[in-house]
This record gives sequence, C-alpha cells and structure tokens, in this order.
Amino acid sequence: MTTVTYLLALAELARAPFALVDEINQGMDQRAERNMHKMLVETTCKDDVGQYFLLTPKLLPDLVYHEKMKVLVINSGSFIPEDLSLKAMVEKRRQLNKSKGRLGRIEA
Repeated sequence: MTTVTYLLALAELARAPFALVDEINQGMDQRAERNMHKMLVETTCKDDVGQYFLLTPKLLPDLVYHEKMKVLVINSGSFIPEDLSLKAMVEKRRQLNKSKGRLGRIEA
C-alpha cells in the first residue's frame, strides 16, 4: 500500500503523460486490494492526471469503476476459469448501458 500511495502522489505532482504498474495488487488481501483500487480510481480519473495502466492477472469482483476508465480483458491462456464467460460480461454491460440510457456498441 505504501508503494501505491507514493505512486499516486507522484501521479498528481509529476504530470507524466502515462504511468504503468504491473501486478501491484499481488500479495494484497481483499481489503487492501479494494482500498488500493479505490485510491487508484479516485486519483487517476481526475482531469489533470495522465493515463494510468494497471496490469494484473486478477481483480476482485464488484469493484467500483469510473466512467473515464477502460478495462481490457485478455481472455487467453490455460488458466482461464471455466465460469468466465465473455458473452455474459458483454450482455451484462449492454444491460447496464440500456438502464443508464447510454447508447453504444459493444462487440464480443
């Protein structure tokens, strides 16, 4: 958490065009990972902060996402859970967009 806090403080001060963090949430318990994600979203979705890339092989379910965020899922490899359905995720996103009155195309 100390490293995350330090990097997020730099993100607000350094004004770099982008930052990249690889697997910073590995080894965190669920509470720490949720706190880290919340801080990351609150800091990096401000107008005056550059792009922030978080690479991770895992994320907790039901995290809060900001409308400025883009989440890219690479669905390949021999360790993908069988219950992970890209079609189901796309359908859920379509339903959310409809309920919020947003128009947009999501393709699987």
